[in-house]
Amino acid sequence: MTNPSQSEFLWFLQLSRDGEFIGTKEKPPRKPTLAYLQSLISTAGEAGFEALLTATNYHSEHENYTAAVAALARSAPTDPALLIAVRPGMFHPAMYAKMLATLQNLFPGRVRVNIVTGSSPAENAMYGDREDHGRRYERTREFMQILRQLWTAAPPQSFSSDLYAFENAVLDPAPVQPIPLYFGGASPVAQGIAADLADVYLMWGEREDMLQERLSQMRALEAQTGRPLRYGLRTHVIVRETEAEARKAAERLISRVDPEVRAAFVASHAHVDGVGQKRQIDMLKGLDADLMVEPGLWAGVGMARSGVGVAIVGDPQQVAAKIRRYEDMGFSSFIFSGYPHLEEARRFGELVMPLLKGGTREERAIHTDRVAPVA
Repeated sequence: MTNPSQSEFLWFLQLSRDGEFIGTKEKPPRKPTLAYLQSLISTAGEAGFEALLTATNYHSEHENYTAAVAALARSAPTDPALLIAVRPGMFHPAMYAKMLATLQNLFPGRVRVNIVTGSSPAENAMYGDREDHGRRYERTREFMQILRQLWTAAPPQSFSSDLYAFENAVLDPAPVQPIPLYFGGASPVAQGIAADLADVYLMWGEREDMLQERLSQMRALEAQTGRPLRYGLRTHVIVRETEAEARKAAERLISRVDPEVRAAFVASHAHVDGVGQKRQIDMLKGLDADLMVEPGLWAGVGMARSGVGVAIVGDPQQVAAKIRRYEDMGFSSFIFSGYPHLEEARRFGELVMPLLKGGTREERAIHTDRVAPVA
């Protein structure tokens, strides 16, 4: 009797140029055309992924909501869903609630939303958002409250605060299916918002002891609120037939990091005020030359990319075993990515997904000793 994984697996919809190297002066060769986005979505679906994340950041070539609408319209109804990231400072929540409801009603079951508070005031200022860390999180809480209110309460609805105000808003029809709210943040205020309002609390990949600490904090908040949460993990992944090949692929990914690009990237760290992003930056400090944070977890992506800077690296059994360890910790939602995204999605689907979605728990556990526990 099989016992397939109860977790959900998501991939990443790359909205900027894609390629085999990061941190170069030259732009990656593959443009994020609509045809490429469609191919990436269908390939991820064939690989066994249930949805793809569309990020929102200054270096993406496309605004992600517009790209998501175009991609959903062009893809097949049976293709994966999209997890659409949004910064509360960019939209009024009453309008955004209507936008997402419309999208869910046009493409039933294929819309989720990831609430992104933002970790860099300098980047936020590019969008006209100059609020400080505390104020951004106040806004995020109300943004999420308003989405839930308009999606679930009978119209008309009103709201009044010094941040948002609207009167007699009518959202009809409501979404045909609930729209899950994904949300992440490592600060205490972010954790409180997640406990009160999120469906999935997202964390970036970190050392297992760091993740365990945050899970314990969140479970304590769960006990206080009485609201069950799902826990999600966002990492890159580099899998090859052998561990040696995977390590070589990881080294190749950052083999062309330009010193000037790297210097500018490091300088940008001075503008970061997000706790989670600071934790990612700090993980690079004091590592050996191989950039391994712990067995199976490599921090090289953080040499040239903001956001999550770590990747699970290994052969198929090692990667699957690492993911199983995360599942045993309590994670049940995983968002992966790799460069270039189309080929890496296909490779993960061929090499790792069968180990995650098939076989008995005992059969899958045979390989768990391939990834050593953290003391």
